Amino acid sequence: MPARPDAAAHAKPHRLELAFADPKAFLDEYARNLVRGGAMIRSEHRFALREIVEVALEAAFAKGALRLRAEVVHASSGSVAVEFLEATPRLRELLEPLRAQAERLAPAPPPPTPSRVGPAPAADDDFSLALDEDELVLGLEGESFDLDDDPAKPAATPQGFETNAQAGTTDPNDRTFRARAERSNARVRAAVRGPTGKSLPAVTRDVSSTGMLLSVEGEELPVGREVQVSIQHPTSGEQLTVPAKVVRHLAADGVVGAVAVELPTSAQTQDLERFVTEVRQADAQQRSAGIRGPLEELGGASLLQMFAALSQRGTLAMSHGVEEGIVVFEAGCLRHARIGSVTGTKALARMLSWRDGLFEFRAHVDPGDATEAGVPMEAAILDALRMLDEGQRLSGPLLPPAAKLVVERSQLSTTGPALGKTEQAVLELASAGFTVRRILDVIPENDAAIRAAISALIERGLVRLA
Repeated sequence: MPARPDAAAHAKPHRLELAFADPKAFLDEYARNLVRGGAMIRSEHRFALREIVEVALEAAFAKGALRLRAEVVHASSGSVAVEFLEATPRLRELLEPLRAQAERLAPAPPPPTPSRVGPAPAADDDFSLALDEDELVLGLEGESFDLDDDPAKPAATPQGFETNAQAGTTDPNDRTFRARAERSNARVRAAVRGPTGKSLPAVTRDVSSTGMLLSVEGEELPVGREVQVSIQHPTSGEQLTVPAKVVRHLAADGVVGAVAVELPTSAQTQDLERFVTEVRQADAQQRSAGIRGPLEELGGASLLQMFAALSQRGTLAMSHGVEEGIVVFEAGCLRHARIGSVTGTKALARMLSWRDGLFEFRAHVDPGDATEAGVPMEAAILDALRMLDEGQRLSGPLLPPAAKLVVERSQLSTTGPALGKTEQAVLELASAGFTVRRILDVIPENDAAIRAAISALIERGLVRLA
């Protein structure tokens, strides 16, 4: 007898195993995903989006088990993301006995190490981003990248920002971020205004009443520059402006990813302390409702597709090395993408090229970020991937991001094919001493077109790598 047309709809759902032998592992997954109504489960089975599955949740430490129906919201090689069909309050009620038992059995967290300046991360923190005494903490909890590999450097002293002159260097950029106040990683909107009066949009990475770490759009702020920094409360919109001084760059591959600023003693008032405390609390509340993790597990394109399908609006922040970028979407459309001064699809393409790093998603759109006409997310991702493919197919000399181009002025008067608009722009910026990375950032063309123009100028003998 032929099968009825709706037989597939009544087929037994595929079963997924989500097992926890360790109470700490359960608490981590509970804070990260389960409490929000979903889970990421390893499986080699191929699933269709919106497919209904059964999740067998086993908690060996509590001798407990649950059978939950769920819907597939994302599938990739080796893992599947599901959203449980139970209403969130009911799901939490079912999970509460396991959570309570796990908290009773989980070992107490170790005390913080003496070198850690800020408070210990909360239980649901997957990663942190803060500038401590001698290192930038950027990665999974407990993973750090040392910014100063000189083992002979003297111990830190609580004297604010100071140079390492005692170590034999006079470089004004060689500074150590000394902690004088509790510092907390917080991502809120800011603006930096220099002596020219031009306001540069920025986002904080780290905030305290004595200093901040900022990702700043536009021009690079030199160390020693006196500025005015305005930070904005993420929920009330209240702004506070304080004087500051640029004291350090976080730089890599020819780009300054962030700047550290120091606030003078005169600015460290009770009003500032109150405002900073409120900003950090509001940001922590938004972070607690977000999703964080390593970028390499799914990749930027898959993450964007998944979150755009799950949420009406949201902001996805991605970090790679010292760089940080954001992607804002609403109603399935890309509204804004930015890395430093680079925006739009060009910025999206760069983020999609990152093979490792961290991501943080918040189901929230800052009104200041949704500034561009909406482009369907799938179309924006395809356009960005096309840009990346064009760059990978380019041939020519290796162009290190930190390298500079020397203009061969004696060759400029020689006859030859007329220069294109992009080639002329490259020559002008090279003459001004810009690095390859800064040239790529300033010219609005996509990176592949700019690299092709540089290669053409090198082949014609008009420029050479310094």
